[in-house]
Amino acid sequence: MDFTGKVVIVTGAANGIGRASAVQFARLGANLVLADVDEQGLQETLEVIGDNAIVVPTNVADEAACQAMVDSAIRTFGRVDVLFSNAGICGVRGRTADVSVVEWRRVIDINLNGVFFCARAAIPAMLANGGGVIINTASVDGLVGMATLPHYTAAKHGVIGLTKACALEHGRQNIRSVAIAPGYIRTAMTEDNLSKNEQVMLEAMVPQGGRAGSPEDVANLVTWLASDKAAYINGSCHTVDGGLTAGFALPD
Repeated sequence: MDFTGKVVIVTGAANGIGRASAVQFARLGANLVLADVDEQGLQETLEVIGDNAIVVPTNVADEAACQAMVDSAIRTFGRVDVLFSNAGICGVRGRTADVSVVEWRRVIDINLNGVFFCARAAIPAMLANGGGVIINTASVDGLVGMATLPHYTAAKHGVIGLTKACALEHGRQNIRSVAIAPGYIRTAMTEDNLSKNEQVMLEAMVPQGGRAGSPEDVANLVTWLASDKAAYINGSCHTVDGGLTAGFALPD
C-alpha cells in the first residue's frame, strides 16, 4: 500500500488506535493532520512520525473546530483524501435510569456529533479533489448492546447508521464511507474504564487466542480500508475483535 501524496486526517490521534493508525499511514507515505484535545499526546505522536505531519488541537464536539481542522489540512497540504474519524470517549458508566442528562449529552456530542461534524467539514474538500475515504470508528457495542454504557452504545450504533447514509449519498461521487467496530483493544481508555477482573473476563471470551487486541491490529484494518485495495468496499462496518461477536462457544 502506498499513500504517497495523500493527505490523511486522524482524530483521536494523541494515543491508542489513533496514534497507531497515524504512525502506519505515515510509514506508508501519507501527509498527516493529527487532531485531538490532548495536546501533549499529539506532540508525542508527532515526535514518533516526524516530518510530513501537522498538529491541530481539536474538540470534535465543536462544529467550528472541525471545520478549522479541515481548513488547516487544505491550507497546509492542499487537499483531504482520507478522514479517519476516531476521537471518542467511554463516558461514566451507569444504568440508563442513572446516567445524567449532562453525561448522556457529553458522550453523544463527542462520539456521534463529532463524527457528523468531521464528515460535514471533510466531504466538500473531498468532492473538490474528486473523491476520498471516510472511516468512522464505531465499536462492537454499535452492533450489540452494552449494559451500563447506554450513551456509548447508542452513539456507536448511530455512527454505523451515519456511515451507511454517507455511503449512499456520496458513493457515486467517489467518496467511500466505512466503519470499523473494534472489540476489546488494549488502550488507555479501555484500561481506565474496565476493572482488572473485567479485563480478564473479556480476554477469556475472545476466541482468537484469548487475548486483547492491540492498536496496531486496528491500524492494519484502517490503512487497508483507506487504500485502493478496498476500492469496492463502501457502506459497511468491519469488526476487528478476534471473533468476540461471532457468537457463543461452550468451554472445551
